[in-house]
Amino acid sequence: MARLPGLPPDNLNPEQRALYDSIAGGDRAKDASFPLTDQTGALVGPFNVLLYSPGVGDVIQQLGAALRFHTELSAPVRELAILVVATYHDCEFERWAHESIARRVGFSDDQIDALRNGTRPELEAADLNAAYDICLSILHDKSIPDDVYGRAVEAFGQDRLVELLMVVGYYSLLAQLIGAFEAEPPD
Repeated sequence: MARLPGLPPDNLNPEQRALYDSIAGGDRAKDASFPLTDQTGALVGPFNVLLYSPGVGDVIQQLGAALRFHTELSAPVRELAILVVATYHDCEFERWAHESIARRVGFSDDQIDALRNGTRPELEAADLNAAYDICLSILHDKSIPDDVYGRAVEAFGQDRLVELLMVVGYYSLLAQLIGAFEAEPPD
């Protein structure tokens, strides 16, 4: 059971309601990759958590929307990074929300299973292999070896590499909020 009760839209103060509307009516809602609300209308997972601090929560959700919908990273690279983060943090909500997106952008069930189990999936594309190595390095070692960094710069360029590492940081933040407040996927 979640540590923070779900906040239905009728119970929100004006600042919370503005944040709710940004999330429930923004790019995430248009994408419709997973349900953003439960049967009461409360936001699910980390989005409900953000309502408890709407000023900061809004900045965080804007960052997430920018990283998910307004970068030049390819969708497969982004989803690979998110699923590596989900496994690292053992975050069921992130897996629930993003495995279906990963399938939609071309990942096979075998690749998703490997990511879920923390093993290297068979990846043909150089950018996916570079992204996998970058994610593992920064999450597990808190640094990136020169050879891994060099392959990533070659695969993405420095600008996209910055975006990739921002994705890792953002989804790590969400995973920590989800874990701390036990915000599980809806039934």
